[in-house]
Formats: sequence, C-alpha cells, structure tokens
Amino acid sequence: MPSPLNVLLRVATLAVVLGWGTVRAETLGAHDHPIHDAARIGTGAQVQALLKAEPAARDYRTGLGSTPLHLAATNPDLSALKALVASGADPNARDKEGATPLHMAAYTQNAKHTQLLLEAGADPLLKTNVGRDAGSMARKAMANEAAGVISLWILKGCKAGKPC
Repeated sequence: MPSPLNVLLRVATLAVVLGWGTVRAETLGAHDHPIHDAARIGTGAQVQALLKAEPAARDYRTGLGSTPLHLAATNPDLSALKALVASGADPNARDKEGATPLHMAAYTQNAKHTQLLLEAGADPLLKTNVGRDAGSMARKAMANEAAGVISLWILKGCKAGKPC
C-alpha cells in the first residue's frame, strides 16, 4: 500500500498528466469542505460521521470539480472509499478534466480501490478530456495490478454491481 506522501506525489503528477500544466493548491489538499479532507486522508468512520451530519456532502465538489469519491480513490485507507460507495456516491462522476474516481484509483496504484469502484458501477471505458481511459492511466503509472484488474474486468465482460 502506498504511503500518504507517495499518494500525494502521485496526485500531483496526475495533475500534470491530465494536462493541468501546474499543480494547483486544490490538488494538494486545500479543499472546500471537511468531507474532502476526510475522503482524501481520513478513515471510513470519519467520512461516515460527516455524511451522517450532512448527507449531501457526498456530492460536494472541490474547485477542480473532484467529488469526495475522487479523493477517496487516492486514499490508502479503503474504508473511506467504501463509506462513500455505500452512501450512493456516483462512481462515474467527472471532474473538470473529465477524470472519474476510477482514473484516480488506477493512477495511484490502488488495485483494491479499482476493483471496488468497478463493482460499484464505474465505467472503465470513460475517457478524460485528453482521451485517457482508466486502464491507460494505470499503464502510464506502471500500476500493473490496477491495469490488470481493469483489463480482466473488460475482457470477462463483467457487470457493475456484481463481483467478477
């Protein structure tokens, strides 16, 4: 499992890969609402507590259009992602660059996160604004396990909501 620092560096690199050009403060944690920080670096219990107090927070966007699910996809703690998926967060939500939570999980080498998002309904064929699908993001990052999860999902014809 990558360390929080490794995740932070990968997210910053992702910003460059997606064509953001420069890494903005939003990418590095200056978020609009506590749910964003809890999703990115917190636990499932913290995310659940915030969602209990404010259920609509699951859909709050950062300045870059990321949802809490995008951020939880980069969090080494899988429980944060599970809490958001259980709350009904949209696994195909796109940020301003067209990236989905699956793109984020794949690029940050989170194979378990990738599998969970696929089972929750994430579409592995969606492309970013610069034409990258989640599998190509994983391959670019040399995230072989995540790339394998996505490739097998597609090759087997797996369906959302069902383990494959």
